[in-house]
Formats: sequence, structure tokens, C-alpha cells
Amino acid sequence: MDASKPPSALCIFEDDRYADFFPLSLARPVFDLAIGVHSLRSRIADEINPDALALLCRPYLAAIVAAEGAEEGGRAITVIELPAGAGEVLFLNGRIIAYGSELRDFVSGMDADALLRKNGTIVAARLSGERAAALASYIGSSISDESVEKTASEIKRASIPGAGKGASAREEKDAARGKALARWAAQAGVPLEESNVRLLSHYWQMIGENRACIVDDFQKSPLRGTSPDTELFKGVELINENDIVIGSDVEVRSGTVLDASDGAILIANGVRVEPNAIIYGPCSIGEGSIVRGGAQIGRGTSLGRQCRVGGEVEESIFSSFSNKQHEGFVGHSCVGSWVNIGAGSCTSDLKNNYGLVRAWTAGQMRDTGRRFLGAAIGDHSKVAVNSRLNAGAVVGFNASVVSSGFPPKLVPSFTWRLEPE
Repeated sequence: MDASKPPSALCIFEDDRYADFFPLSLARPVFDLAIGVHSLRSRIADEINPDALALLCRPYLAAIVAAEGAEEGGRAITVIELPAGAGEVLFLNGRIIAYGSELRDFVSGMDADALLRKNGTIVAARLSGERAAALASYIGSSISDESVEKTASEIKRASIPGAGKGASAREEKDAARGKALARWAAQAGVPLEESNVRLLSHYWQMIGENRACIVDDFQKSPLRGTSPDTELFKGVELINENDIVIGSDVEVRSGTVLDASDGAILIANGVRVEPNAIIYGPCSIGEGSIVRGGAQIGRGTSLGRQCRVGGEVEESIFSSFSNKQHEGFVGHSCVGSWVNIGAGSCTSDLKNNYGLVRAWTAGQMRDTGRRFLGAAIGDHSKVAVNSRLNAGAVVGFNASVVSSGFPPKLVPSFTWRLEPE
């Protein structure tokens, strides 16, 4: 095979580190988490631009992934399996984060019939025929239903005080993963190579990378300026207009300021920005979303499709169909889909002693290395009016926060939290 030629198919996969992105990854593959203008998957697929796209994810998510679209960018999509008749397949880990031409350069520099790893984790491969099918099967075994059940049991045990082994258990698991991969590669006759490509490992890293992703997505987009069928109302101020993109059928009402001094602002089709809002770039506003009057949308913020957002938001990622319509502050946070945050509710994103924030992940509290970190809120969860979430708080899937004070830093999925600890 000629490694300089583009592969006929691209396979984006998630691995067994999905639990480190809970609760955001409970209802979607890691590669479909929102970041920048779209998602991790879109950033990879748009950069490689393959003829066919395969997505390897946990089996219980396959129907959801398939239902969200049989095609992407004019290319057919297969879920859980490789495209029929595919020649060479390029495998890329869905946690890869790259900017500019880094991903293209990385792929073009890969050897054919080789597998790249980082600390025992599969990063990428270019394989064909039986070898490609064998690798897809190997990846699938690490995210199978049985594997998911085992991971869930381990998280439950680790969540019991005194039961977890902490960092040593993680190191042991990483070492075992590396040994298993080495054995498989030897049996399959696939040479292993080391790679220094960057991989996201926790949800809070997505917050840290979001600013750069928005700027990168803007630089790679051919769109510039304001759509001809969008009229800006009198009194709208555009600062650094060359870095502002406004789609079609958009309303930007009087008194609004779009300040792209520090990075691009991208406003998708059908957005409504009500009077006197202030939007600072880098920022992305998804299709059909509404920015309420007087809102302050800070730098490094991404809003997905059909969101309703008011008050103050800073360096946060809102997935599609989520609402924070009223006054209140959300900062340095990740918000899932179909979340509603009540009026006056706020997230803390800085400790009183200015120390580094700890957050729950995969069954245990962990040092995040971040001084600013708000909340992670899973899909379909609700936060009642005038609620307060601590720095590093985690609210699970379909949970309700109803509390007169600070609720615990972990509100488990499917719970209704009435009183603070």
C-alpha cells in the first residue's frame, strides 16, 4: 500500500477511556461530544474527508448514532462495522485533538500496515483486509456490553469510601491495556509504533481546548461575513468584523455588541440575538439558538443547536437543545443536551483559596490541574431555580438538583437531590 494516498475509508472509534468523560459520555460516544463549532467527530472527518466513514462505539449507543444521520457531508456512514468492500482503512481515535494541518501531516506521515499507540492506547492505524477487520473487532471488545458492565461495576466499587485503589488501580489498568495490545499486534503481525499525538483524557480538558477549537474551525471554514439575507438591526456594533461570520435568517437586535477582538464569532443560521446582548469571541452560536436580551456570552463559549441562553456564560460548552434562559452565571462548564438550568442558578468555577479544583471522574475524586472549573451536567438533567453548584460539581444523567444550599459535588444519575450535605 502507498501511505501517501488517502485511505478509502475512515474509522473513528472510541476506546475504554469513555468513563473518564462521564456523565457527558453516558448517552453519546466520546467522539460525538461537542467542542468548537461542532464535535470531535466532525473535526476529524472534515479534516480527512474520506469517501466512507465508519463509527465504532459502545453497542448500546449504536442505534442513537445511526438514527442521528445515515450520511455526513455526502458520505455514507456505518456504525459498529466497517464499510462493505472497503480497501485501506484509516483508524483514528476519537479523542484526538489537533489544529491547523497537524492531523493531515500526522496521517500522511503514517506507515502503511502499522499501528500507532500512546501509553498502551491505540491512537491510529492504516490497515486493510483481514487486518482491518481484526483491529475493528479488537477495539470493539474493549467497549462491548460485557466490558461496559464490568466498568460500571468497577466505578460503583470505587465510589464506596475506602474501596477504591486510586491512582494505583488506574496505573495497573493502563499497564494491562498496553500488554494486551502488544500481544494482539504480535499475533496479527502488525508492527507497533509510538506516537506523541495529543488525546483528550477528561471532560475538563475539552473546556481548556474549546477556545482554540473555535478559532481553528473558523480558520478552516470558507464562510466569511454576513449572509445576504440577514439584516442587522440599527445600533448593532461589530468589533473586528473580518472575524465575524453570521449565517442566513439571523436576527441581531439593536444594542447588541459582537466583539471579535480576541477571536472569531460564528453565528449559525436561524439564530436570534435579542437587544443589548454582548458576545465576545472566540464564540460559536449553533443553528436556531436564542441569546436572550442583555446576555453576556464570554470568550471560549460554544452553544449547540436550539439552545436558549441568557445571563452570563463564560468558557463553557452547551450541547444542543439545552436552556439557561435567565440571569445567573455558568462558567468553565460542560452542559449536556436537553438540560434546563433555572433562573438565578449559578456555578462556582474558582475555589475561595484559589487552589486547583478536584472533580469526580470514573468513580473517584481526581485532581484536575485546573484553577477554573465549573460543573459537568449530564443529558436531560434539571437544575432548579436559585441553585448553586460548587467548583468541579458533577450532575449525572437525568438528575434533578433541588436544594436550599450547595448540593454535594456528585449528584448521581436519576436522583432528585433535596438537601445539601
